[in-house]
Amino acid sequence: MVDIINQINEALLPSAFIILMGVLLRHWQPAGLTLAETRRVISTLVLSLFYPALIFSVIPSVTLEGDIFSAPLVSNVGIVVGMLACWLFYPWLKRQGWGKPELGALMLVCGLGNIISLGVPLLQAVQGEQAARFAIYIDIMAITPMLWGVGLWVAIEWGGNEEQKQTPLRFFKSLMSLPPIWAFAAAILMNIYGLSLPDFLQKGTTMLGNVTMSGMLLVVGMSLSFASLKKHRGIAVLASLVKLLVVPAAVYFTAIFTMSDLKTIQATVLIAATPSMMAAMILSERYGLNTELLSTVLVTSTALFFITLPIWLWVLA
Repeated sequence: MVDIINQINEALLPSAFIILMGVLLRHWQPAGLTLAETRRVISTLVLSLFYPALIFSVIPSVTLEGDIFSAPLVSNVGIVVGMLACWLFYPWLKRQGWGKPELGALMLVCGLGNIISLGVPLLQAVQGEQAARFAIYIDIMAITPMLWGVGLWVAIEWGGNEEQKQTPLRFFKSLMSLPPIWAFAAAILMNIYGLSLPDFLQKGTTMLGNVTMSGMLLVVGMSLSFASLKKHRGIAVLASLVKLLVVPAAVYFTAIFTMSDLKTIQATVLIAATPSMMAAMILSERYGLNTELLSTVLVTSTALFFITLPIWLWVLA
């Protein structure tokens, strides 16, 4: 129990503080920048600079083992379970006069987790600095393909906007336009061939990479809106419980039957237990899903995460 309390102090409380700072930024426009502009600038820097730097600071020096494939594969089981579980809500959605845009929004937030902003500091608090590799593996090889493959297909097919249909070529182009994909490929090659960065670059990428989590946590706080919580409270709580309890449970039972390394099991389950992914809002706004419902689940799952995480830390202790 003492270890769990220490892990919560090391991971959750600092994260909660930074999220709170992001919430405060919603009501303050630094240098005259609007909320949307500030959020977009931070997100762009994270995607194009800070996250690739984190990859280069971690991946070239880790020992490549089976977890580079097993953790993403098992994580995909949880993603699929979360998305399919949303169909249980569909009859209720239809009775409310809703349809596919709402179901699509729920599929995104129930299946995809907020790995980098909350998963990385959590794993580092529980297992040490090198545990960030699990989050990177799962993000690059599970979350990102599912977001830009299945997630994009759902958003295009069920959204309210008239868009071109998703094709394998468009999916490939979407993936190849993401800087972290190229950084991950280069870092893996460096690892395989035993190459390392010069000391000054290693320190520089580490310093830049450390900004990744705090930057994304600020964006999380800046994205939280409580205005629609009363309107969608019931469905938001149910969807959040799918993401925070059902998805990690599916990953847990899959992992204990398919994995042997306890640290890999623990890391994979904890990543699955993170709240809904903020990037899902990008697809929702772009393609016409129900963004109000989606953002309500984001708020609810992020809040409930601070209650459900100790349960999973206890289960995995």
